[in-house]
Amino acid sequence: MNQDLLHTALLSPTAYPGETGPITFKETHVSRLYFTSEHVYKIKKSVNLGFLDFTSLEKRYQYCCEEVRLNSRLCPATYLGVVEIRRSAKGIAIATTGKLIDYAVKMKRLPDDRMLDRLLTLNPEGLHKDLTRVAQRLARFHAEADIFRAPISLGEETVRRNWTENFSQARTFSQNTLSDNALEILEDNVNTFLASSQPLLNHRQRDGFIRDGHGDLHAGNICLTDPVCIYDCIEFNDRFRIGDVVADMAFLLMDMDFRGHRSLAHFLWNVYTQAFFPGDGAEQILPFFKIYRAFVRAKINAILSSEPEVKTAQRHQAEKTSRQYFNLALGYLCPRILILICGLMGVGKTTIARALNRSIGARHLRSDTVRKELAGRSQTVHLQENYGQGIYTEAMSRKTYKKLLDMTSQSLSNGESVIVDASFSSKVQRRRFFEEAERQDVPAFLIVLQCPTSTVLTRLANRQTEGLDASDGRADLYPRHAENFDPIEPGPHSFEVDTLEDVDYNVQKIICSILTQTGRRQ
Repeated sequence: MNQDLLHTALLSPTAYPGETGPITFKETHVSRLYFTSEHVYKIKKSVNLGFLDFTSLEKRYQYCCEEVRLNSRLCPATYLGVVEIRRSAKGIAIATTGKLIDYAVKMKRLPDDRMLDRLLTLNPEGLHKDLTRVAQRLARFHAEADIFRAPISLGEETVRRNWTENFSQARTFSQNTLSDNALEILEDNVNTFLASSQPLLNHRQRDGFIRDGHGDLHAGNICLTDPVCIYDCIEFNDRFRIGDVVADMAFLLMDMDFRGHRSLAHFLWNVYTQAFFPGDGAEQILPFFKIYRAFVRAKINAILSSEPEVKTAQRHQAEKTSRQYFNLALGYLCPRILILICGLMGVGKTTIARALNRSIGARHLRSDTVRKELAGRSQTVHLQENYGQGIYTEAMSRKTYKKLLDMTSQSLSNGESVIVDASFSSKVQRRRFFEEAERQDVPAFLIVLQCPTSTVLTRLANRQTEGLDASDGRADLYPRHAENFDPIEPGPHSFEVDTLEDVDYNVQKIICSILTQTGRRQ
């Protein structure tokens, strides 16, 4: 059956019995979903990606049935069964007569406004009660799930096999989103971890913590209805679904980290472990499985970005998302660290700092906001100060950097990593931060951002026009700033970044440089 013809037919309301109104559509790397006002119809693409094979009609039917069966565990009222897609003289439709051409899983449509991924964006601070329900539901699910104590290969050997497959597929699909250096770092970490943790992983299997879980547990698959509905588990490959309960939970925790909600992820994990004991060594293996889950999401998006039938805008977004997930996987390897983001006004310090922080989960300190807080000025009011005047006097700059240093010292003492986003135009300022890092035995790096002056001036002009940023940098101040910028002293913990390059490309480059220098892995 021609997939384009099938897709076109399923975009029409007449293809669905009893349905009216417009049909909306969503595509993943392995499926296509069609949304009516009341239901969702999901068909499986005729693809073979190695880890799944949907190329025959019989296999697609088999896995549609498995999807309904398995998802009835956590979302029983949502999955309504498998329906037939047939072609007759009237056209292609969900029907019981005509030539059978494919199958679809039919589901009740869940309320969009109760989806966890949506609510994490709109109201994350009001989610503690709902996340408690999610954690407790998952705790019960894992407690009741089928246990697999044999064969022993479901422990360390299966984890190793999954990683071998991931690395092979990454080399095929992820050439635009994962550098050779980054792949080497991740592969080295995985091999080191598996060599040292083989006894623990196999011991956890003997203790009964390898169970038939969900396998695709992220915020986009959770609806905060009453009861909570957790849907779309892995049906096409048992070894992706049957595994350590920590690996299952790691997916959701990683996903919340990726969305910028690490404190909520920590809260969810605490509630879960209070309701269900996940076994000895759970905390030890959790970071490793978060890396695994980030890598898998990166790979899946890389595959989607390479599919020619996917719309160009979606392919480009998938490529960007793939790189961001790979960067998160790398960020989990970083030790406690101090990073100084340094450079002239307008070079993109805050843009890089925010993207880097998304990957490593540090405390982000910005001189522009600290300076205005100290001066009692609003972050959104732009001051037309002359260079070195008003709140930009030398005395005020010393006060600002002193406050930044105090905040850095406190955060490092609390076990946090820190990113300080400031010009660091004075070598004295830089040295003081490096001395504090040395005092606390924390590696420190100076990331020096650069780009052409013409680009900086354009950025500064645009920023002034938009009026949305805390910075008061202006094109007319740039020459004086450049004149008063102390030369950067070269060294192994200082390196330059060209901000004309893609932001996430630069973040990956920075993290790889840090990991190469520190030589530290989890």
